Amino acid sequence: MAKTGNRADNGETVNEATERRTTNIGRRAVLTGGAVAAAIAAAAALSAAGAAAQPMHDQGAAREFAGKSVFITGGARGIGLATAKVFAAAGADIALFDVATPNLAHVQYPLASDQDLELARSTVEALGVRCLSFKGDVRDYDAQRRAMETVAERFGSLDVVVVNAGISQIGRMEEFSSEEISTVFEINVSGAVKTTQAAVSIMQPQNSGRIVYISSALGRMGNELFPVYTSTKWALIGIAKSAALSYGRSNILCNVVAPGLADTPLANNPVVLGRMMPNVENPTFQMVSEMLEPGNPIPVGHVEPEDVAHAVKFFASEGTSKVTGEVFDVSYGSLARSIA
Repeated sequence: MAKTGNRADNGETVNEATERRTTNIGRRAVLTGGAVAAAIAAAAALSAAGAAAQPMHDQGAAREFAGKSVFITGGARGIGLATAKVFAAAGADIALFDVATPNLAHVQYPLASDQDLELARSTVEALGVRCLSFKGDVRDYDAQRRAMETVAERFGSLDVVVVNAGISQIGRMEEFSSEEISTVFEINVSGAVKTTQAAVSIMQPQNSGRIVYISSALGRMGNELFPVYTSTKWALIGIAKSAALSYGRSNILCNVVAPGLADTPLANNPVVLGRMMPNVENPTFQMVSEMLEPGNPIPVGHVEPEDVAHAVKFFASEGTSKVTGEVFDVSYGSLARSIA
């Protein structure tokens, strides 16, 4: 911004401009309600004085992932798609891997469809980057390996892998059939191991890579309505920490994002909502969020997929080049009472 003396063209002083920018940034952070958005606002506020005092010729920060590739499992919708959009906006080429099979056996609610996957691809491409889509099951190591090899060939490298694919199961411990238990463990746990195996087979020869695992706040506590799902999310943190130990010397960094309740089809579906509010006719996701909000340190009851996506991007950034084996809670302070 050009200035005359200590005043900007619009008559504001530098301090006034700084205060206005900081106020607007803080207001946007409050409206989003996301812990990550608030952290970004705080960082932006600290640098607002410098931004007000000099012109912004370089927009490179907004394209910090230009030339990089990001492979996302469960990428057709929800957190996976939100993550794809955040990275695409930062210049990354994207690969979406999704089962794209709505009626998967022993899953309680519909998963993404072929149409969801195609729409996700076109949505990402509209942001001005390349996007590949693969229909496949994370239980299939070979399918993931082939997809990642294609990404490395087409985009030049495999830089970030987001282990996001997963399903939820809700119900009391004694209610689950053997098939339901096996399915959730095979997808959420075995699938994550196979994603890791496929990723490191390409990242180790590169001597570089980031793997970010999407766990859950329920991976840090017990829960009587999600006993099977919760145990798989605990296991995912163990996988990530073990991968961090196994592959750190190959410059592959492995970290975890643990969201609280997120507004995605995994939670926002009639099966889950009905069990969470059994005495309410036709409960909505907003009702569940409002029910949970009073117990949280900040006045929100859920996060948006974009809040989680920004945390994933943080673990893939230069600012975390010496961070591995860590867990980032994006859970509106719900884990502030946990013992560690």
